[in-house]
Order: sequence, then structure tokens, then C-alpha cells
Amino acid sequence: MEKMQGIKACVFDAYGTLFDVHAPTAAIADELGGKAKPLSETWRSKQLQYTWLRSLMGDYTDFWQITGDGLDYAMAEQDVDDPGIRERLMSLYMKLQAYPDAVDTLGKLKQAGFATAILSNGSPRDAAIRS
Repeated sequence: MEKMQGIKACVFDAYGTLFDVHAPTAAIADELGGKAKPLSETWRSKQLQYTWLRSLMGDYTDFWQITGDGLDYAMAEQDVDDPGIRERLMSLYMKLQAYPDAVDTLGKLKQAGFATAILSNGSPRDAAIRS
């Protein structure tokens, strides 16, 4: 990768760009059945909507709380009333893996001498961001 003139760093969004936000529901899709995909899509949609709304209102709320609120909404919409499933999904979300092509691209950027960073509204405790 040829270094572009004057560019020293590349900054990425984390969730949905580097990390697969739909992996938690995919991991337990057999248990969720036909509710897995709509639950995951609604969860992500509400997570984003709640983030934007609270930002516009100037009402900071930790991303982890927003993630849980979005999941609660999605579970209610899909009529999934199981605290164990909620706990597992939140635990899986805390450990999101990067998309394989993101890992490859970040490696190539670092090898070419670029600094890389994440700019995210994620919580500092997020295990995915720390790894």
C-alpha cells in the first residue's frame, strides 16, 4: 500500500464498520428461530436512534445503557421475554469480533506505517474496542 502524501493516520467507526453488530443474534439464531434477524435489525436501529436522540437532546447516556435499551425494545417487539437470552446477547455484544476484511485492512495500514484509531461513542469498558 503506497503511502498517500500528508496522511499519517486512519480513524474508523467501530460498530458496524469494524465490528459485526449482528453477530450476537447470529450466535443464538437457532434458539431465536425466525425472530433472530428482525430482533437484530431492530436492536441496531434502536441503538442508533437512541444515540442520535440523546445527543440532540444533550442528554448523555453511556453507550452500554443505550445498547441495552435498544435490545429491550427489540425483544419486546419480537415478544422474546427471556432474561437469560438478554444476558447472553449483551455478553456477546461486549465481545464483538472484527470483520475479517477489517482485520486484514488494519494490518495492511499499520504495515504501511499509518497510525490507526477508533472514534466511537462506545463505552471505554467495551472489550471489543480494547482488543
